[in-house]
Amino acid sequence: MQELPKEIEDFLLNDVPKIAKEVDEKNEVPKAFINNMKEIGLFNLRKYGLGGLYKAVRLASRSSPAIAHIIMISGSGSLKSGIDNSIFSVTITEPGGGTDIKANLKTVAEEDSEGNAIINGEKIFGSNALYADHFIILAQSSQGPTLYLAEKQENIKIKPMELISFRGAGISNVIYQGTKAKRISKPGKGLREALELINYGRLGYGSIALGIAEGALSEAGKNALSKKIFDKELSEYQSVKWMYAEVEIKIKLLESFIDNAVHKYDSNGSLDPLDSAISKVSAGELAQRATWIGVQLLGGRGLSYGTLLERLSRDSRVLDIGEGAREVLLDFIGDNATKKYK
Repeated sequence: MQELPKEIEDFLLNDVPKIAKEVDEKNEVPKAFINNMKEIGLFNLRKYGLGGLYKAVRLASRSSPAIAHIIMISGSGSLKSGIDNSIFSVTITEPGGGTDIKANLKTVAEEDSEGNAIINGEKIFGSNALYADHFIILAQSSQGPTLYLAEKQENIKIKPMELISFRGAGISNVIYQGTKAKRISKPGKGLREALELINYGRLGYGSIALGIAEGALSEAGKNALSKKIFDKELSEYQSVKWMYAEVEIKIKLLESFIDNAVHKYDSNGSLDPLDSAISKVSAGELAQRATWIGVQLLGGRGLSYGTLLERLSRDSRVLDIGEGAREVLLDFIGDNATKKYK
């Protein structure tokens, strides 16, 4: 994994776990904690490269995938805009639909000759919107779908969503009413550039899954593996060893895959959409398998509400849905595979 300053790593491994349960219960990160995240540099990770961003995401995901998601989306926004130490909200999805972005794009931008725009419309699942300093908006201009950047202002209305996953990530309905913004994509090319932003998230979901898996195995390890069943520690049973082996193998494979994708990004400046799709599909499978193994090993206690494993289990489910449905990505991966082998 990419090196990060020790201060940042310590914060992610020690401070984030202390607040993770409160964030989930209240569906919000306290303002003071957000300020601490800014001060320590979690919204200024661009200088550590994509690998540094994903390492921070992975470490935070061991206890709070929601906080990891805030870091990840802001990092993507920083890479796109060149603005550091700012929390970004990416608002693409509309109430009329999800994955089919173009067909459901109703948000409208009235743009002048210099790329300044007034935007009106509504978005759902606006990542980080509750905390955002800047909003990246996909809107329909006279030349077609285009990306815009708006600073936080009174003409942006935020309504946090009550979800079962990534609670506290600031995911919200966002209403733009005469919002002032500036074009940041080529006119009419916003859909392609929005998909580039989504690819950061899809690859980043792999890092979230790595963190969730490590968090789940650690939690089960310290609470179950030393427990004696029929005069043997649980860790001595072959079936349990095989559970850990299965997840550890998947962790190492996905870790290597992401490292290779980041290396390609560092070489050519863009992400391979196929790499991002494979990372996201693998992420859901890994995170959900790891959390359910953790629940199984804890037995009845694994079914308790309000535990780390319970939260990680809920959060793992969003990896099949957010940033593009799993089935859509399987079609994309399958198209590439059949063309390769046909």
